[in-house]
Amino acid sequence: MVAASVDPIAMSRSLATQMHLGFPIFEDTNHELGSAFGIFRLPSGMDMGPVDSHSIFVLGADGRVRWKELAPTTMHVPVSDVLAALKSA
Repeated sequence: MVAASVDPIAMSRSLATQMHLGFPIFEDTNHELGSAFGIFRLPSGMDMGPVDSHSIFVLGADGRVRWKELAPTTMHVPVSDVLAALKSA
């Protein structure tokens, strides 16, 4: 498991430490991953201009998307949904 964030890596490291996350987080400040997954330039609704949508993707061993959940307004994906997706991938 890895995470990507559009925030600077120092901010992500601080959050990972606070939340005791046990997986790496990498920086995607240029929105390359968001663009590749088609989640960049979605309207933010907060007058922030183009942003990446809050989302979670589960990829199979072959690199194909097996499951995704976009949460642009709630900014939340239930952990139970993610765990179920991981088990079925």
